[in-house]
Order: sequence, then C-alpha cells, then structure tokens
Amino acid sequence: MGDERRLPGSAVGWLACGGLSLLANAWGILSVGAKQKKWKPLEFLLCTLAATHMLNVAVPIATYAVVQLWRQRPDYEWNEGLCKVFVSTFYTLTLATCFSVTSLSYHRMWMVRWPVNYRLSNAKKQAVHTVMGVWMVSFILSALPAVGWHDTSERFYTHGCRFIVAEIGLGFGVCFLLLVGGSLAMGAVCTAIALFQTLAVQVGRRADPRTFTVPTIVVEDTQGKRRSSIDGSESAKTSLQVTGLVATIVVIYDCFMGFPVLVVSFSSLRADASAPWMVLCVLWCSVTQALLLPVLLWACDRYRADLKAVWEKCMALMANDEDLEEEASLEGSIPPDLVLEHSLDYSYGGDFMALDKMTKYELSALEGGLPHLYPLRPLQEDKMQYLQIAIRACFLGFVFGCGVLLSFSQSSWNHFGWYVCSLSLFHYSEYLVTAVNNPKSLSLDSFLLNHSLEYTVAALSSWIEFTLENIFWPELKQITWLSATGLLMVVFGECLRKAAMFTAGSNFNHVVQNEKSDTHTLVTSGVYAWFRHPSYVGWFYWSIGTQVMLCNPICGVVYALTVWRFFRDRTEEEEISLIHFFGEDYLEYKRRVPTGLPFIKGVKVEL
Repeated sequence: MGDERRLPGSAVGWLACGGLSLLANAWGILSVGAKQKKWKPLEFLLCTLAATHMLNVAVPIATYAVVQLWRQRPDYEWNEGLCKVFVSTFYTLTLATCFSVTSLSYHRMWMVRWPVNYRLSNAKKQAVHTVMGVWMVSFILSALPAVGWHDTSERFYTHGCRFIVAEIGLGFGVCFLLLVGGSLAMGAVCTAIALFQTLAVQVGRRADPRTFTVPTIVVEDTQGKRRSSIDGSESAKTSLQVTGLVATIVVIYDCFMGFPVLVVSFSSLRADASAPWMVLCVLWCSVTQALLLPVLLWACDRYRADLKAVWEKCMALMANDEDLEEEASLEGSIPPDLVLEHSLDYSYGGDFMALDKMTKYELSALEGGLPHLYPLRPLQEDKMQYLQIAIRACFLGFVFGCGVLLSFSQSSWNHFGWYVCSLSLFHYSEYLVTAVNNPKSLSLDSFLLNHSLEYTVAALSSWIEFTLENIFWPELKQITWLSATGLLMVVFGECLRKAAMFTAGSNFNHVVQNEKSDTHTLVTSGVYAWFRHPSYVGWFYWSIGTQVMLCNPICGVVYALTVWRFFRDRTEEEEISLIHFFGEDYLEYKRRVPTGLPFIKGVKVEL
C-alpha cells in the first residue's frame, strides 16, 4: 500500500521532469539542426529519437500523472477512454524508442563498417523508410491492447489503468518481450561492431598515416555548377566522437529503459500480476532516459550549439530561408552519368574530387587503399542488400505471425488477423515469385513495400477505419459471412495474380516497359487466354476483398473506385506499349480476349 500512496506523489515529479525533458529535447533537435548545414541520415535518426522522447513525456506520461492527481479529488470519475489512449500511446512510443535506438546503432555500424557502400547507397531514403516502418509496427502492436487483445473476463481498464503487460494479456506480453529483447540484442551487436571497427581504423591510421581515405565527391555540370555531392571519410576525431555518442546512447537506453522494462514485464508475466513498484520503475525509467539524451547531445562537440546559432536556425526555419543547394545534395546514390575528370588529382593530402561528364570509372575500389581507376564494369555484389532482404523478410514473417495470433484470438480483431496474414503473404510472395521467375529484374522494390505514397495512405486509412468502427460499432465487425466472402476474394485474387506471374515468366515486370527487349514475347496461353491482364484482375479483386474482409464500408467503396480508375489508366498505358511491340498480333489478341476488369476495355484503336 505504501507504493500505491507514492503514485500521486510521484505524479508531480513526472510532470516536472517531463516538462524539463520536453524543453531539453526540443533544444537538442534545434542544436543538431543549427550545427549541420544539411540533414544527414544519422542526424535525422537522432532528431527522430528526441522527438519520440518529447511525445512520450507529453502524451502518455503526462496523461498518467494527471490521472493520478485527479484521483485525489472527491469528484473524480474513472474514464475508460483515457486509459485506452494512455496504454496505446505509451506502448507505441516505448516500442518506437526501442526500435529507433536499434536503428541508430545499425546505421552507425553500416557507416563505419562499409563506408563506400554507405555513401553509394541512398542512406537518407533508407533512414526515412526505417522510421516509417518503426512507427507502423509500433502502432499496430500497441493499438491492440486498447481494443480487444486482453482477457475479456476482466478488462485491464475497467477499474483502474493497470498497464503492465501481465494485466493486458499473455499474447501481448510475449510479443512485447520478444520485440524488446530482440531489439536490445541487435543494438548491442551493432554497437560492438561499430566500436571495434572505429577503434581498428584509428589504430590503422596511427600505424600508417598515409592510409587513403574516401574523398569528397562533387558532381558538376558542364557549366561548372554544382549538381550534387557525396561526403568523404570522417576525420579520426569525428568518427570516434560520433561512434562514442551512439554507443553511449545505446548503453544508456539499455540500462535505464530496455533491461528494466524486460525485468518488469517478465516478472509480471511470471507472477501473473502487477505491483505498484513496477509502475514506478517503468515510468521513472522512461522519464530518466528521455532526460539523458539531450545531455549526451550537448556533451558531443559536433552537436553542441550556442544560443545565437539556435536562434538563427529558428529564424531561418520561420523565414523558410534554407540553402536549397545544400539540402539537395546527395546522401547516397550516384547518378548514372557520374564520371571523373581526366585532370584528377588524388594525392594523399587531398580529399576532393571534381567530376564531369567525360569518362566513366568505377568507385568501388575506394573501399580500401589507393583507388585504381579503370573503365566502368558492373559493381561487386552488394553485401548489404542481403541484410536488407533479410530484414524485410523477417519483418513480414513477424507480421504474419501476429496475424495468426490475432486470427485465433477470441476478440473482435480476429478478422483483422486474416487481413494481416493476407497482406504480409502478398508482399512476401511478390518478391519470392519474382526471384524464381525473373531474377534479372529482382530488387528490394520487388517486395512492393514502398509501392507508392497513395498505397501507404490507403492502407493506413483502412486500419484507422477498422479501429474506429471496432471501438464504436463492434457489431459491424462481426459479420462472419461477409468477412469470409472477402477472404475468398483475397484468395482468388492472390492465386490469379501469382498464376499470371508464373505464366508470363521473364516477361513479367513490376514496371511498365517502354522499350522492347529481345526476350519479350507475347504470352497468350494459360490464364492469359482468359484475361488480357490477369495480374491486374487478381490485384483488383484482392484489394477490394481486403476491405470486404474487414467490413470497412467507407474504404470498401473508396478502394473499388480508386483501383478501378488506376487499372483503367494502367491498362491503357501498357497496351500502347504492347501494340508498339507486337503490332497486329496484339490487336488480334485484344479482339479475342477481354481485359477481365469490369467496364474496362483498354485502349481504343481506330483502324
């Protein structure tokens, strides 16, 4: 009982420390921005982590503290909705923080272990995709406790806001432990590799001061105007300083948040109960690690800015007076026409290369030692791509596993589990079938995870509609026959699309081809004898089936109209190329076989 009485007393401390943390992290973000001429992936991830801390102390922790203070008033009334908001936001931000720290350590390991690969890849784009994936996974898992993934006989928010994982449910608790534990392990491994590599490079430079470093590369047009740039090697001092900062952030998080949360969660699951000391431990650890990040940023000279610099940065942001040329510089990928001038000087003392459109050379030799410049040939196999593939495949496998758990749960979310399984299986099978059928066109984009912004917005909209309707009209989501019909549509669409991919073989590509290859042939057999565009027909019914499965009336209608319009334009665009490729043969095929899409006849040809 002593611990329970300490909760309202600690609430004032949470509010005070939370307010201080909010200001300190905001200062840290402005300080990082003021010290950097352009946003780089590492700084972007640091600022994302600081913003996550700000949200954590401003929403869930502040909400819980205010509720504890309200409980002391005689007119206090329990608010179930407020508890749901707290639990969802707290676990969303807790997981987002955990994943962000791991992403930071992985990014630093990549940067110091494979420096040339890092600079030749689109690191900024990958950092943005990482943040999007982190928040998507965190939101999906953490929204579940508030709407049904718990013991229905005694809901954890009925009488008080008991948010320790044992009170929510065994399924959520196990998934939470696996996610946090795996993230901590990966972060520790990446940090150890980054530290070892940084120290090894430092020792190597001291032993041989003439060791070649990756130069700064600047791309200019024929008029001498700067088009883009790629950063060169970090100085020894900067490399050691940044790696030390990232390692310290990981250690601080592990000690003050990661391991305490694991211990509390495991203890509560083992005892099948929660205790007030667990609440105190988790919340104070959250506030503490949020306070320490801006202190670490201030301690790092690379990101420490004075008041004048921060003020000037604020004024520039409000005036939108940023240097566009600096912001537009490349943070990774090299344009296809990147070439080196003949008047290149690559002495050991220099770290600058001017480039122009004259002669093509390969830059992969910069990975170690003095570069040997020779005519362009295919770059060596990208080792990091295997890791990226593994990460995406593991992510889809995890999502599929969560979908299976939801499908067999006794809650109103079981139909959403069907949807999650269908979605993850679709994206994984797209890559797998492409790898079997047409390996030459295989890339990370073959997963179709970054299909388009519209695709992402549509998926998020369907999740939001399902969540809101499940909260306010749960009976709408329990129409089993309608969900079963949607599942059949999804299975039909998936099978038809994959059959089309197998039938087309190497002729199938995720991108509409505007130039005919020597290997292109007109496929009219198999499912192509039924429909001219069977892969589009499959995807059309698959996408509508997902909304029927979720019993989403709004998104169901919007999806149907949107995908119909999309495939109408897509078939017309593709058929123009096909007529150009195959001429009269395709026109005859077009007269015999329908598109398979309702009310879509394809491009009109006037003879």
